[in-house]
Amino acid sequence: MSYDELQLDLLGDQKSAFFVIISDTDDTFNFVVAIMYTQLFNLLCERADDVYNGRLPYHVRLLLDEFSNIGHIPKWDKLIATIRSREISASIILQSKSQLKTMYKDAAETIIGNCDSTLFLGGKEESTLKEISEILGKETIDLNTYGKSTGRNGNYSTNYQLSGRELMTPDEVRMLDNRYALLFIRGERPVMDLKSVSYTHL
Repeated sequence: MSYDELQLDLLGDQKSAFFVIISDTDDTFNFVVAIMYTQLFNLLCERADDVYNGRLPYHVRLLLDEFSNIGHIPKWDKLIATIRSREISASIILQSKSQLKTMYKDAAETIIGNCDSTLFLGGKEESTLKEISEILGKETIDLNTYGKSTGRNGNYSTNYQLSGRELMTPDEVRMLDNRYALLFIRGERPVMDLKSVSYTHL
């Protein structure tokens, strides 16, 4: 770490891949990775503004798997709101939304709000299931009720009415077939589709 061998500011200048591998059992050096990401965003934003009039020539996409293990990235809630205009995007991959709330407290909602797409692959954490169910919204259903009374003056009645029901209750979200995923895109209706394997689409 005594000298720069990464050239982070050049990642948006040409097609390239950069892998950051950290231990999933020992978090001793996670702070180094958090510092690296902070530097990466600062350098790329500066280069986009100073050299390329606000947008990098090549889109830089970060796949942040096991995001909760990376460590706290300072001002992440502000960074994720500003990097998109510079041709930089980030995919935050979590086991559950509660992990994000544990790390970023009140800023977690701001971070989620700046993500235009959410892909739910499955899970069983209660608060996440409830949030997914609420985001899916409701549907209108026909509700028919029947009544019958017996006796001397027996009668029979049928009532028809419209009612609202969640598209999927939290329990139904929990029981989602493992072959399927739920996709939420800002401004679009939710989509349930078969999961795709990325290396089959090269």
